[in-house]
Amino acid sequence: MPKRDATADVIDAVLGFAASSAVLAAGFVVPNALVVLEKPLNRYLKHLDEYAREREARRIISYMKSRGYIAGEYEFGLKITQRGRKRLQSAEFNSLTIAPQKRWDHIWRLVFYDIPEDHRYGRQTLTAKLRELGFFQLQQSVWIHPFPCRAVIEKVTNNFGLAPYVSYIKTNHLDNQKALIKRFAKRLPTTSFK
Repeated sequence: MPKRDATADVIDAVLGFAASSAVLAAGFVVPNALVVLEKPLNRYLKHLDEYAREREARRIISYMKSRGYIAGEYEFGLKITQRGRKRLQSAEFNSLTIAPQKRWDHIWRLVFYDIPEDHRYGRQTLTAKLRELGFFQLQQSVWIHPFPCRAVIEKVTNNFGLAPYVSYIKTNHLDNQKALIKRFAKRLPTTSFK
């Protein structure tokens, strides 16, 4: 992995850990940040010796401060900034996936929408995201997926501000569903569609 990509992954991991850790109140990283951030950093820096790991961690924290993702002093405590939270939300959004089931529950998930023209960009990005998540387009504004995905769809529609225009339906029968089962079975061979 190129160094730039590795640094981006470390930044996202540190922000994610800081935002979700019970140890960190309101996004604050306590004094002596390396002790608290050791867990997310070790995943990426474990190949380094202790001195190199601390030096690299300080470099990453310094870079995060220079980019405006965190604020404060390393020794006295750091805080995630609004810009850091936006980056974290973006990273979480970009990593959304729909987990396949080992055995299909025979329920189809349909997403359909009627998005006004003044939200054209949102409609286009929603369509691209549905495709990226593995949905199949049944009709112009109707998409289908075999696995539970309501929470993912809510995150996507909320991210684009399109929740009022999007509906999510579950059904156990569709006409011509055998063709759909074959289509998804080809793309997801580890799942049983029987």
